Order: sequence, then C-alpha cells, then structure tokens
Amino acid sequence: MFSKLRALFRGPEEPKEPEAIAFEDLKAWLDDREEAIQSGLSLAFTAPEADIGNALDQLEVLIEDLEKDPVHMDDGILLHPKVKSVLKTAKPQTIRSLNQALEKRPSGDPEAFYTASAELLKSVITTAKGPGKYLHLVYKEEMPRLRQIIKDIGHAVNDMAKALDEAKKERETIRSIRELHDTLNRLTDSVSAAEERIRTSETRAATLLEEILSAEEELGTLPTDHLKETIARAEKEVESALQGYAQVRAPVAAVGRRAEKLLKRHKAPTEPLKPLHDLAESPIPRPDLAEEIEPALESIQSLIRSGELQLKNREEQQLFGDGNLAAALEKATSVYTSAEAGLQQAKAVAEADPTYQRERELQDHLANQKKEHDRAVADGAAALEEKKRRLEESARRGEELQALLRDYAGIACHLR
Repeated sequence: MFSKLRALFRGPEEPKEPEAIAFEDLKAWLDDREEAIQSGLSLAFTAPEADIGNALDQLEVLIEDLEKDPVHMDDGILLHPKVKSVLKTAKPQTIRSLNQALEKRPSGDPEAFYTASAELLKSVITTAKGPGKYLHLVYKEEMPRLRQIIKDIGHAVNDMAKALDEAKKERETIRSIRELHDTLNRLTDSVSAAEERIRTSETRAATLLEEILSAEEELGTLPTDHLKETIARAEKEVESALQGYAQVRAPVAAVGRRAEKLLKRHKAPTEPLKPLHDLAESPIPRPDLAEEIEPALESIQSLIRSGELQLKNREEQQLFGDGNLAAALEKATSVYTSAEAGLQQAKAVAEADPTYQRERELQDHLANQKKEHDRAVADGAAALEEKKRRLEESARRGEELQALLRDYAGIACHLR
C-alpha cells in the first residue's frame, strides 16, 4: 500500500545516462560487434537453411514421382496427342532441369548460402514456368507439390535476404564508426606533430634571438666609427665628382641630339657623333672617349658656324661655343678619378682593420640569423594554425562519432 503511494507521488525518473566506453577500447568493442553480427546472422539462417533442406528433400522425392508414369488417368487421355507430346518432351526437360538444380545444393557461409539459394529458386521457377507448366495435364497431384516447394524456398530466401540486409546496415554503421575512430587517431597524431613543431620552433626562435642580441651588443662596442666616417666622406667626394660630370653630360647630350637631326636632314653621315653619344650615356667618366670626340666636335662646329645649330643656354655656349668641352671633360675625369681612388683607399684601410673585419662578419652573421629567426617564427605560427584546424576538425568528428554510437548502441565514448 505504502509502496504504491510512494510510487504515485514520485517524480519522473531521470533519463538514464548512456553506457560509456573508452576511446582506446572502441576498436575491440567494434570487433566484438562484428563477431556478434556474424553469430546473429548464422543463427538467423538456421531456420531458412533447414527449410531449404527440407524443400530440396521434397524436390528429390517429387523428381522420383515424375519419373514414374502418371496414375489416375485412363488410357484414352494418355493417347491424346497433346498428352503424348507432353510426356515425350516436357517431362524429360523438366526432370533434367530439376536434377540440375538439385546438384547446386546451397552451402557455405550465410552470404554464399543465400546467393546459391536465390539462384536455385530462380532455376526451379524457370523450370516450372517453362517445360513444367504443361505437366499439370498429366501430373495433377505432383505439380501442386512443386508449387509448394517453390513457395517454401521463396519464404526462406526472403527471410535470409532480410537478415542479410539488417546485417549489412549494421556493418555499414560499424564501418562508419571505424572510419571516424581512425580519423580521430590521425587527427590526434597531427595535433601532436603540430605541437612538436611549435615547441621546436619556439626553442629555435628563442636561441636565435639570444644570438642576435649578443651579436648586436658586440657590434655596439666595436670602435669603427672613424673608419666608416672616412669612407662616408670619400663617397661624398665621389658623388660630388659625378654631379660635376653630369653637368657636362647634359649639355653634350642635348647638343648631340640636335646635331644628329641636322645631319640626317642633310643626309650626311652621323657616325662621327657616336663617341659624343657614348659619352652622354655613360654615368661615369670614360677617358678613352675624350680622345675620340674630335671628329664629333668638328661636325658640330661646322653646323654652328653655318648657323643651323643654335646653342640655347650658357652651359652649351661654354662647352661648344668657347671650345671648352675637352678641358671640361678632362677636369671632370680627373676629379672623379681622384675621388674614386680616395674611396678605394679608405675602403682598403678599413678592410685591413681587424675590428672592421669583425664588424662585417657580425653584420653578415646577424643578417642570416634574423632570416632564420623569421623562418622559425613563421613555422611556429603555421604549426599553431595547423593545430587549431586539426582540433576543430577533431571536435566535429568527435560529435559525429558520439551521435553514431548513441543511435547505434545507446552508448557514449570518452574521447581523448
């Protein structure tokens, strides 16, 4: 009485938590399920196999009866032309076909047994619908027995097909679970590999950073400022010399272009102007060209005297009108040569200095170490992104696995 009252007022029961299985045990559990499916399939085939065996035994007896002469028929019917034809042709064909079917008695595992049974059923039905359809005229008791045998085999084949279909669906689910299990294992390995890459990259980057800071600290203590200042002053002198030379090149280029147009207009050769063009295009003084520009100057002076070539500014007048081009070139070349020699001397002195040499070594080493450091940082970042992607995919796959296990067996899995 009191127990009934307690049950009446008790609240709804909490839903039962699904049974849980460790991820490491899932493979063995699936193997057990596979064995259980095969065992269940064998059990489900016990009755259909027995039914088919009985049907084939009956078929064997039926064949023996068909080999005998028909009974319960008077001689008049037996002499009928159609009946005589049936007994002569359809009967031997039917017996031969049924015997051939009996020779293919099913055996083997459930899949093989089902396939053989289905083929046997097809063969017996073909015989019954083929030559056997005429035997009902003379074997009125035997042919209904054949139809019953076909029904019995058909029912057994249908039962086996249903059992195989259920087993197939269950095996497909198990295969999907296995694939997810394998995928999660691979993802775990990928995450571990990415973590190792991250650790290696971080260690490498930290080591390189220490080396970089140490090299930079040493660089700051090297007394090479006086050598670099000397080189810088020499470089400025070279730059100034090139600017002076450019002040000669620009008027030469402008006058040379106008002179070439005039010579072409007169269909006169322009080859003499080539050294002048080469001089204008050269960014640094070329002493060899100074000796070759005399023919070009003569052509230009001739055009100036004829009044065809006009000098447009003071620079052009000073170089071509006053005949100072050769001297200007010589001076610009001399200034540049002297400045360039000074620069090379300053560099030679610096490069011979052990402290300067150490600075160059450290600078090259620093450049390489910074590149290595950047690569280590980039590799670590890529590994971190890879780990993130793999973890996200692992979470998705884990949810899929849990859903499959829940729907299939009502259990959960403790994922790693």
